[in-house]
Amino acid sequence: MKNLIKAMDLSKTFEGKLLFENASFDVFIDNCIGLLGSNGCGKTTLFKIILGWERASTGLIKRKDDLKIRYLDQVAISSKDKTVYDFFIRTTQLDSIRQKIKTYEKQLEKPDIYNSSQYEEILENIRKLRISANKSACNVRWEAALNVLNKIGLENLPPNTRVDSLSGGERQKIALASILAQPNECDLLLLDEPTNHLDIETIEWLEKQIVNFPNAVMIISHDRYLLDDLVDKVFEIRGEHLEIYNTTFVEYEELKKIKEHIKLKAYKKSKAEIQRQKTVIETMSRRNKYNRQISSKINRLAKEERVGNPIIKSYLLKFRFKTLFKSGKNVAEGQNIVKRFDDKTILDNVNFEIFAGQKICLIGPNGCGKTTFLKILTSEEQYDKGSIHISPGVNWGYFDQGHLSLNPNNTLFDELRSDQKNISENDAKALLGQFNFKGNVIFNKVKQISGGERARLAILRLILQPYNFLILDEPTNHMDMESKTAIESALNSYSGTIIAVSHDRRFLDKVADTIFYMNNNSIKIYRGNYTSFRLQRQKELTNLSGANLAYLSAKGLKKYVVCKSFTIWKTKTKHKVGDEVFIGDHNEELYEWVIKSNLLKPVD
Repeated sequence: MKNLIKAMDLSKTFEGKLLFENASFDVFIDNCIGLLGSNGCGKTTLFKIILGWERASTGLIKRKDDLKIRYLDQVAISSKDKTVYDFFIRTTQLDSIRQKIKTYEKQLEKPDIYNSSQYEEILENIRKLRISANKSACNVRWEAALNVLNKIGLENLPPNTRVDSLSGGERQKIALASILAQPNECDLLLLDEPTNHLDIETIEWLEKQIVNFPNAVMIISHDRYLLDDLVDKVFEIRGEHLEIYNTTFVEYEELKKIKEHIKLKAYKKSKAEIQRQKTVIETMSRRNKYNRQISSKINRLAKEERVGNPIIKSYLLKFRFKTLFKSGKNVAEGQNIVKRFDDKTILDNVNFEIFAGQKICLIGPNGCGKTTFLKILTSEEQYDKGSIHISPGVNWGYFDQGHLSLNPNNTLFDELRSDQKNISENDAKALLGQFNFKGNVIFNKVKQISGGERARLAILRLILQPYNFLILDEPTNHMDMESKTAIESALNSYSGTIIAVSHDRRFLDKVADTIFYMNNNSIKIYRGNYTSFRLQRQKELTNLSGANLAYLSAKGLKKYVVCKSFTIWKTKTKHKVGDEVFIGDHNEELYEWVIKSNLLKPVD
């Protein structure tokens, strides 16, 4: 099988920092590769080297002739784009036109062309192609993208829609529609954090699109369930080296544990040998303090002692949240809560209880009002009707997804000490170091660091306060996997109460014991984690009437009548002859085998 990309001994240094070295790899047409590594290790830079937008410091990269690559940037729709159509004009170009331009450019490489009468003609042809290319490509891709957008809740989007009127989730959907339209026109898809700003339903839709994508895909993502479902190969940038695992993500996690166990055993063996040599030196010293042999051993031992624990880096972020004291049994209670923004109703007669020690995750589609609900709990937003009672013993801490609690003009060092006046300079540096803020980085301003780093800093400030009720809005956004794992572990060891908004399905499974599902101006409560919620929800949906199901299916519902009795064993739902069944996006996988077996008859 021919490579799309062949990289040999790539190294990259950025502003004096070595990102990676001696990286060699191949990308084939049928690969789905997960590119992993901690924040700032050079993953996006490697994508830009593959695209040809940046040069490697050393090494060579070969691309297949006429390779067609599409790239989803972390911030796909930029401030340059005033309207949605501006974005399409800027980012699309018909591959046939691009190839014609490339052919003309190759002709210009011939030395004798400049004295030829064809020279001016070629330049004029290139100019005309470039003028028409973007418009032609944009029109074609726009029509195809509209079909995609109709499936994910952005129906009939006008091309002159202003970008600044769109939410982060809507912008991400538009960018995804652009690169996923006309999939056969692309050889390699590069996705940099494709699930940013997306709700769970859209993430699961995206997974299906990637599964059905006909050619190669490379994904930078910290969404562990997405990686579980999709990748067949893992590239990990770790300690300035690119490690390649020809396995699925689940197998990669197991192999990584084995590798770390082997490294830890070697480290312990080395420490034991150092201790043995110390004992020998002490014995020899008592006999002859000035022996040359002793000096030689001491020098060698000093070098060996500088060998660090190879596993420590992975666990630097192990921490525990402080708890002030226990609150009452009921932390918060709401009755008949109504909240509106102008003509839009967010909450309509909502009732809820939050009990001490509960770990609640609040989920629902983008725009349903999850952040608004959290702000109502903190009194940052006022509700229109109803009543909320917060227990007098509750001391809450709030993590906002925009990290607005951070002062962008403070240095990291000053920001940490802003609400910890009594903390010493050395202790502040040690705490920042524990969260991987080291050296002169701690004197950078908050506005200079990445989103993931700001999230880590906000979490650090939060854990230093003795709260007994944590209100968290997307706490794992932009974080690498090790940071996410550390936060999950900390929250599981926390004895207080938690309510968190998250679209990270693994976080929802690891942390939640209760799901608040927010949709259609209401909140429905499910006991258990996200997987348990899905099973309960799936069973509900198969038993609901057609009218209630309509909003759940992007492409609409189809009505069927049962011709022969059957049971959906996953939900333990029995269907008898004559029953009506409504099938849409939400449940079509459950009924796929039934339709193929002709147990259902469609009703027009």
